[in-house]
Amino acid sequence: MNFLTSPMGLAILGALLHFGTLTAVLMPALALLQPPPPPEEAPGKTQLPERMWSFKTQAVDEMIAELKKTRAKLDQEAKDAAILKTQIAAERAELEKVQKGIVVMREELEKRIVEVQEPELKNLKTLANTYSTMKPPAAVAILREMDENTVVKMLSLMKADQVGPILGEMPKAPDRPGEETMARRAARISDKLRLIKSAK
Repeated sequence: MNFLTSPMGLAILGALLHFGTLTAVLMPALALLQPPPPPEEAPGKTQLPERMWSFKTQAVDEMIAELKKTRAKLDQEAKDAAILKTQIAAERAELEKVQKGIVVMREELEKRIVEVQEPELKNLKTLANTYSTMKPPAAVAILREMDENTVVKMLSLMKADQVGPILGEMPKAPDRPGEETMARRAARISDKLRLIKSAK
C-alpha cells in the first residue's frame, strides 16, 4: 500500500502543509509585534529623554522671549548693583579718610589754642604785671624755664609794647644743646598769642 494514497498519509501530509503555511504567514506578523532593539549609544553621549511635545506655538515663543528678556534685565541690574556697591565702598573709604584728617587737624588746632580760665585770671594778671616791669633779657631768662602755655597766657595780659621787646629778645638768647632754638619757640608763642581765648 502506498503511503501517499493511504488516508493516514494524506492526513499527515495535510497537517504538515497546514503548519508550514501557518508558520510562513505568521512569522512576519510576529516579527512586527516585537519591540525594536535599542539603538547603540555613541560613547560619551547621553541619550536625551523623549520630548513631551514636538509642536511650537506663538504663545510659547513669546513666553520664552519674555523670559529671556527678563533674565537679561536681571543680569544687567545685578551688574549695575555690583558697580554701585564698589563706588559706595570707595566713597565711604574716602569719607572716612577725610574725617580722620579733620580730627587730626582739630587736635592740632586745639594744641595751638590756649584758653585762659576764669580761676587763673587773677594770678596771671599779677605775673604779667611783675614781668612787665623787668628788663627783657631778665624776663626771657625766666620765661625760658616756664611752661609755654603759661607764658602765652601771661603775655596775652600784657600790653603790646611790653610783649614786643620780650619776643624780640628771645632769639638773642643762646641756644642749649638738645633743645629747640629760642627763635622757634618765640615764633610758636606768637602764633598761640594770635589764637588765644580769653576768659569772659
